[in-house]
Parts: sequence; structure tokens; C-alpha cells
Amino acid sequence: MKTLVIHPIDSTTDFLERIYKGKDWTVLRPGKEYSVMNVSKKEIKEGIKTHDRIIMLGHGLETGLIAPTNNYNGYRYIIDSSLVYLLREKECVCIWCNADEFVKKYDLKGFYTGMIISEYEESISYCIRTNDSQLLESNELFADSVAKYINRIPKGMFDGILSTYIGDTPVIDFNRKNIHYNG
Repeated sequence: MKTLVIHPIDSTTDFLERIYKGKDWTVLRPGKEYSVMNVSKKEIKEGIKTHDRIIMLGHGLETGLIAPTNNYNGYRYIIDSSLVYLLREKECVCIWCNADEFVKKYDLKGFYTGMIISEYEESISYCIRTNDSQLLESNELFADSVAKYINRIPKGMFDGILSTYIGDTPVIDFNRKNIHYNG
């Protein structure tokens, strides 16, 4: 299966590199460290067209995957409704906060997440008591679990991740409830 990874550059999601590190996949890393437009929408479209599975990782909203810009607290959409017609034909892995709403709205197939707490500020927003050590453990365990089961069909991926992404922390408990699959 020809796989495209779209993972915007953002130090707060670098732990997700564990999912694709060492694999012979095409990786696009849009973001502000090079320039806001270092990967164009056209390049992303072409990448989606020529791959069977699209793995989208990072921060996002119910309206799509985002990348930070050079503007203070700014972002741009990397994946949004304009690309849905291409994504409907693909197996999708959507790992960003509120990807579940995007996937359900557009009836995409694959593995996806809802709100996933990966940063301390997010835990405060959701009244989840945690600390840096627990967040690091959760992030690394989640990424390692996804990496281990990424080549399974969505249901197998879902089952495998839930069998290994386990722990005694409120963050892991919260995140486990926000892991899903369709198709």
C-alpha cells in the first residue's frame, strides 16, 4: 500500500514522528520552520491522488488539519473540505483533535481520533488532572501503539491500539474514549 504522511511541523506534535519513522513512506511536513508555504495545497492534492492511504497527523479542528504560520497564534488549513472528494477514495488515518467530527461529516473511512490531550493546556481545558511525566508517557505510548498497528485494517488498528495504549492516568483514560474507526 502506497502511503502518504502529512504531518505539519510543530514541536508539540513531534512525538507522532514515531508512527512513520523508518518506514518507506512519502512524508510531507508543511509548517512555519521553513516557510508557511513550504508545501503547497497543489503538492498535497497530488500526493493524495497518488497514494492509497493518507495519514494525517498534528493539531486540528473539526474543520480540518492545521499547520502553524509565522503569524502570532496563526494557522492555515492543510486538510479541509476542499480535499474531501479525494480523501473519500482513500484509507485515511486522521490523528488530530476533533478529527472525528470531520470524518463523520464527510463519511471518510479509516482510523481517527476525537479530542486527544497531548499538552498541559488541553488537560486544563478538559479538567483532566495530569503532569508533564504523565503527558510524555501518554504521548509516547499512543504513538508507539499506532506505529505498531498502523498496517492493519482500521478495525484491527483500533483493537490493537486499545490493547496496548493502556495505563493508570486520567489522560490515557480520556484519550482512549476518543479513538475510533469507520469501515
